[in-house]
Amino acid sequence: MLWGFYLLRLEWRRFAADKAPGPPPTPEEAALERWSAGVVMLVAGLSIVGALVAFWASGQFSSASGLSQQAVQEVTEYQTIKAEQDSYLNFGARLDESFQEGTVAESSLYAAAAAAWVDNQPLVAQGLEARARVAAAGQRALGPGFLCYGPSGFGPGGTVIYNEAALRAFEVLDPCTPPGQDVTALRTLTDAQANKLESSAAGERSTAEKIVLAGALIIVAVFFLTLSYLGRKHRRVGPLGAGVAAVGAALVMAVVAALA
Repeated sequence: MLWGFYLLRLEWRRFAADKAPGPPPTPEEAALERWSAGVVMLVAGLSIVGALVAFWASGQFSSASGLSQQAVQEVTEYQTIKAEQDSYLNFGARLDESFQEGTVAESSLYAAAAAAWVDNQPLVAQGLEARARVAAAGQRALGPGFLCYGPSGFGPGGTVIYNEAALRAFEVLDPCTPPGQDVTALRTLTDAQANKLESSAAGERSTAEKIVLAGALIIVAVFFLTLSYLGRKHRRVGPLGAGVAAVGAALVMAVVAALA
């Protein structure tokens, strides 16, 4: 940037001294002219800077792509585990209804048997107790069917306590996952986490776009500097000034991207 201002100062002084246009310098003259050599060096330097800026932008876009991919993977994993846990809960709730039928029947039959014993009806009482034991056997057969989430206790009359709200909170804290699956997924891979990753990816893409704009301004600067190198003597200050301005704009944009 400073080198460009230096060349612009040299050309402006030459233009101020003699505004009459002259033919472009021959290759031999350009080789001996300090100003022409300086422009060539500036163009070469900007070409290198442009390549570095392109590499920088590529890295930013790659980072943004990685963050977006991570967000998609985490959302997919979250939804998969959430669907598994919800299916376990829903299955437990349906099985609980059948399980409760047996416990309520067992409780009712034992209560009726107790009343029959009080009424001095031993045969009736023994029959009711036999039916209660059958109901209890069915209940014991259904018990192992609760895969992950089951009843937490029994209420009056043989009712079964299946607190689905509490179990849904429990599935987040300690889900019933197979080996190798992330047990913390429902706590960490939330929508908020995915939105945070997407926001970071958007920020990375925005930075990359600023870097690309800086690279485009460097290309514009090289174009105007080339025009000034090939232009007529004492008329090169215009494209040179435009080139220096483009370099300044590229520098500003690069600083904004670096601070983003």
